[in-house]
Amino acid sequence: MSEKPKTAPKKNTAKKSAFREYSESLIIAVAIALVIRALVIYPFRIPTGSMESSLLIGDFLLANKFVYGIRTPDWIGIPYTTLGFRVPFWRTPGFREPERGDVVIFKYPRDDMKNYIKRCIAVSGDTVEVIAKTVYVNGEKSPLPPHAQFIRPMYTKDQPEPGGGIYPPDAGNRDFYGPVVVPAPGDTFHFTDENRDRWFEWLQIMLYEGRRLQVGYQGESRALTLENQYQWPAAIQMYPASSFSVDGHPLDTYVYTVTNKHYFMMGDNRDNSLDSRYWGYLPERFVVGEGLIVYWSWDGDLPLYRLFNKVRWNRILTLIR
Repeated sequence: MSEKPKTAPKKNTAKKSAFREYSESLIIAVAIALVIRALVIYPFRIPTGSMESSLLIGDFLLANKFVYGIRTPDWIGIPYTTLGFRVPFWRTPGFREPERGDVVIFKYPRDDMKNYIKRCIAVSGDTVEVIAKTVYVNGEKSPLPPHAQFIRPMYTKDQPEPGGGIYPPDAGNRDFYGPVVVPAPGDTFHFTDENRDRWFEWLQIMLYEGRRLQVGYQGESRALTLENQYQWPAAIQMYPASSFSVDGHPLDTYVYTVTNKHYFMMGDNRDNSLDSRYWGYLPERFVVGEGLIVYWSWDGDLPLYRLFNKVRWNRILTLIR
């Protein structure tokens, strides 16, 4: 009996199912979108009126993360929750640094899980002063943004800010502020009894730069944090420099050198903005990107059934200036 001829094994020529192809394409698209969001373009929604009328509540904008250098994420977790963990971050070289007049998105130094947007008024080494609501940088009047606004009466020069909160504590009020000098890399702080009035400002700069601060007396030690900052003035007046330390170094024998470039940020809505007049200078390590374009905008005060009027059509695809 003759043997049957052997046949070659059949090749698997079955095509991927439509569902599988769709799923793989979707996964790739989502991965690309996440990479672009993390490294190049950052979406941001305006939540408050601090930049009115340049940017309005309900504006949705894109920020260019590339221009200042790409800042990698410093937190990994579930978006819109606190479930996650910190990771070291780094920044690639950028095309340029933030400049006066730039609209900058940044991590709020007092809570770096929040992002803020303000206008850069001054950079490291600049002197900032506000006189009767007018901003002066290095003695010259700072250009007022085209859509800036003032919505409240002016404080007098010697009138304290209601509720306090001005930074540094002796800098005046929102309408008569400073002068203050924006810290620059290489600036040094040497704590002595003669400059005790500068300690609060210097300690916060060091804390913003990521340093660990402590005060100890008679065997007890306590960390200086943003949460207990209201207690700093009493400690500064009570304890000698030897009682304070930065990263374990006693302040009476240690000269601190500033490492970050810093920026002075203000909202275009000058009378209704939580900005550098209240929380201090912005270190470069918190900079995220530059506001680029408004891609969508709607008026949250209008009901949904007025959808056509709710959308601010004239603001869509407008450049941020």
